[in-house]
Amino acid sequence: MKILARPLERALFAHEFENGSEQAVIDALAEFQNDDGGFGHGIEPDIWMPESSPLATTVALQHISALSLPAEHPLVSRAIAYLVAAYDAERFGWSKVSWEVEDAPHAPWWNYSPKLDGPFELADRGNPAAEIVGYLHEYRSLVPGDFLHETTDLGLENFAKLPIEIEMHVLLCYLRMFERMDGDRAEAAHDRLIAAARAVITNDPSAWKSYHAPPTWLAPAPDSLLADDLRSSVEPYLDHLIESQAVDGSWGPFWAWGQQYAHAWEVAKRQWAGHLTLINLRALRAYGRLESS
Repeated sequence: MKILARPLERALFAHEFENGSEQAVIDALAEFQNDDGGFGHGIEPDIWMPESSPLATTVALQHISALSLPAEHPLVSRAIAYLVAAYDAERFGWSKVSWEVEDAPHAPWWNYSPKLDGPFELADRGNPAAEIVGYLHEYRSLVPGDFLHETTDLGLENFAKLPIEIEMHVLLCYLRMFERMDGDRAEAAHDRLIAAARAVITNDPSAWKSYHAPPTWLAPAPDSLLADDLRSSVEPYLDHLIESQAVDGSWGPFWAWGQQYAHAWEVAKRQWAGHLTLINLRALRAYGRLESS
């Protein structure tokens, strides 16, 4: 991982596992932030557009939130200002990406379409909108009160309208939203969240070699919102992670771009390996499954 991963993941690994510098992580994150406060430049390895996008900015805020950076930090204040400005009031949400995505390598599921200018579909109101609402709550001192109230109500209304069977990333966005709201709202949503998690998770080990919803993503630590309910799925999956680790110590992506930008995918695949290796090591350590050296 230290050799092949990006500087961002190397800095995160050093900080989290080797008592490394927090400032090194901040410096690495700053390389992805644009003048408008949003993030781009491939921080999400499936989207290489240099321009800012709400989706890429949520990826950056996942790291920023984990660092517990204060609201006044430029990485935070500028990112939240970007998201407030990027809100589409006519469509009641945020676009994942813009048309500029077509000017850079990207996964086929990020191809831009005129349909993206139409009304948001229900699932699109969750990804990335619900996650963004979570960060607006976490950094509420930076958010106008009326705007926070409006987007929160929309997030809760959209969640209530969703079917139980929803796509994994939509569910992750809602989990990140509720984790950052008050406990009463999270408790009220718990039954629907756990039903959605059980609907999307497979406990069939043969399915874990292809695209799937890792239970360790939905409950990355024992204190996660759904950890107690998903423990019976998490433990076998941790066994799978240990057994499937590559000889170089990494875990690679369980998806591919296909023939689109095939050469760029070879680079993105290595970038994802660094990111996924970090995620898996975090989960193994959190559940007491990481051997100490």
